[in-house]
Amino acid sequence: MMKVLLVDDEPSASKRMRRLLAGDADIEVVGVAGSVAEARVRLAEQRPDAVFLDVEMPGGTSFGLLPDLAGSTHVVFVTAHERHAVEAFAVNAVDYLLKPVDPERLAEAVRRLRGLVGAAAVEPADAEGSLALDDDGTAAGPGAAPAGADRRLVVPLRDGPTKAVVAIADICWIESLRNYTRVAFQNPPRVFFFRRRLSEWLPHLPEETFARTSRSELVQVALVTATEWKSPGETIVRFAAGVEPLTLGRIAAARLASLLEKEAW
Repeated sequence: MMKVLLVDDEPSASKRMRRLLAGDADIEVVGVAGSVAEARVRLAEQRPDAVFLDVEMPGGTSFGLLPDLAGSTHVVFVTAHERHAVEAFAVNAVDYLLKPVDPERLAEAVRRLRGLVGAAAVEPADAEGSLALDDDGTAAGPGAAPAGADRRLVVPLRDGPTKAVVAIADICWIESLRNYTRVAFQNPPRVFFFRRRLSEWLPHLPEETFARTSRSELVQVALVTATEWKSPGETIVRFAAGVEPLTLGRIAAARLASLLEKEAW
């Protein structure tokens, strides 16, 4: 059972979210808070697995609540304003939902949460990573692009000058979030948000290794280590140790299963 806290200063919005989540027997809404101060009390009392957090709150935004979250508590931002998306992605939110919340988008967020809740948190040690960041978009230090620079991409990380040098071989999966994408890497295991649509990745990724399992996901098939069927509409796809698993719906999971079968041959 996944415990969820709703934080929104609009009672009608919390009521609607509660109604949308009520159809899932594996979710328990353990509380509703109408302010950041009230949310702090509820967090201490309940220690929920996930918080659906409105951004615009009385007296400011809810980003100030993030330091009060336990390390095992995941955040889904819910707001009427897309302008906060970059901030939300920068703090590694699981998802970013726009009001009025679309039930299908909410279902996607819940699938992502299920893939994370209960998984052991793995903090990668300092190592030569798959991303090398620099203000001018060039590589710096040990992550600098080698002679085979065609195997790396320079991608905007968020608004402003910061870009990332991405090693294509380390990408496990890419997931679409409107104008942004979440990308999971394996060396070391981490997830980054990019100001880049899924369609913008496609021309730069080798078709022989990456497969688009649905409109929302790209998977590097050779890096899949296991798949775990949870329900008719939910399959967990696992990669190397520490990599955040990817949760797929029924059609996407069937597509991946077919590709994995071909790989086996």
